[in-house]
Amino acid sequence: MDATFPNRTPLTCGTVERLLCELWEEHFGRPVSPYDDFYELGGDSLSVVEIVTAARRRGLAVRSSAALRYPTPARLAEHLTPPDPAVRPAALLAAGEPPPADTASGPVPITDGRAAFDDAEPLYVVHSDRHTRAEREAVAGWTDGRAAFGQALPAAGTAGVEAVAEYLLAAVRAHRPGGPYRLAGFDQGAVVALELARRLAESGEEVALLAMVAPPPAAQPATVDGLLDTRLAELAGRLALTGDESAAEIRDRALADHWYDERLRPEELPARQRAWAHLARSVQQYPYPAYAGRAVLFTDGEHAHPAERAWTAAGRTPDVHRFDHGLRSPLGVIRDPLVAETTRKALKE
Repeated sequence: MDATFPNRTPLTCGTVERLLCELWEEHFGRPVSPYDDFYELGGDSLSVVEIVTAARRRGLAVRSSAALRYPTPARLAEHLTPPDPAVRPAALLAAGEPPPADTASGPVPITDGRAAFDDAEPLYVVHSDRHTRAEREAVAGWTDGRAAFGQALPAAGTAGVEAVAEYLLAAVRAHRPGGPYRLAGFDQGAVVALELARRLAESGEEVALLAMVAPPPAAQPATVDGLLDTRLAELAGRLALTGDESAAEIRDRALADHWYDERLRPEELPARQRAWAHLARSVQQYPYPAYAGRAVLFTDGEHAHPAERAWTAAGRTPDVHRFDHGLRSPLGVIRDPLVAETTRKALKE
């Protein structure tokens, strides 16, 4: 956390990731994404010594053993910027009047669609609370001319999965009265999208597709305060926070690290963290009731995700794709080409 580049840029997770991609590109002589594997690029023990030496010259303290154990820039960057529970950023704990929820504005266009698709059902997307920009970019690559609309999670308050889904149910119906509906969700928003799909189906509406992208993995239930501490520690590690940064500085680092979007106001940050913790608690407790609709599920990890219970309870099997990015961040799954290819195909069926 103390090391910096020569220009004193803090070593945030995104900064480290970009540096590693640059060093690998210089070594291998080809473009490198954060999710490219060192060994698949042709790396070996000699290569890693040369890359680690170059990284240390650039101010990045990294061991050869770590570079070999975490073989993608994204995984190594996360390893080098771990959660820091010793830091509690004061600006993220500031009290004040909570801002209005993002959901107040209703669905926001991601793609407008083409005239040839005027009669096609749009795609409704429930965003996560943190990677809206990356999610919008991903959705834009799925639709092939179909209109898509995004819905933000609440930025304040104590709403859980069921309450958010109930709000979105009214918002989607007001925007498009009657199905068939096509839905997608990211991270926590994926679980909300499942509950939204279930409620639409229960009321007799057709849900033609549900795509769940990187829903949170199973975790032991924790208190809201415990989850808030976890969130603050994660941000402290990812953004190289010392604890006394201003809300504006934290916002700028978060945006550079692909968190949030440009509309976020610094004064919204404390309420957003607590809203996340309340929803995270609700996701941990969500029972995944039976749902028999058509679905595609994308997860990071080899184990079955608890969301699969919703279909097995209904005697169905979702189309599940498991990845091995091995990241705390869902960005690896969000940006995976297989997600784009699979979802694009599913939307056409």
